[in-house]
Amino acid sequence: MRFLFVCTGNSCRSVMAEYLLNKLAADRGLPWEARSAGIAAERYFKVPPGVFNALLERDIKDIEHTPRLVTREAMKWADIVLGMEALHVEALHDLFSEHIGKTKLFLEHAGLGARGVDDPIGKPDEVYKRIRDVIEAGIEAMIKREAHAKP
Repeated sequence: MRFLFVCTGNSCRSVMAEYLLNKLAADRGLPWEARSAGIAAERYFKVPPGVFNALLERDIKDIEHTPRLVTREAMKWADIVLGMEALHVEALHDLFSEHIGKTKLFLEHAGLGARGVDDPIGKPDEVYKRIRDVIEAGIEAMIKREAHAKP
């Protein structure tokens, strides 16, 4: 299954989600792959140190990431597109109406409620770690649900 995580600048939340899902799926032998993009990403954006530090605590060290703007090709590639906030889902629906059926709010899709994931940009490392924990809980919930769905 292929997941596309989308946030605003593709430098914090969606990046953490991409790397966390890829690691957790690999650790558990799941045929899942994640990528990420942003609705307002620019190549000159930099991944903040808080993202590296939060992921390092999960033994994710080799992060090579350049922010990417969400594209029609990325939307087509994904089986499920997960926006970090409702505004991301709305923007994706407006930009890529042919993919409305597979574009969802991340935590709602994970079964953790219809709420967004806060943006940690510019905040202390502790906030990045808290957001990482929220994202990780969402991914774990998706994995658990998938495990129970299999016969």
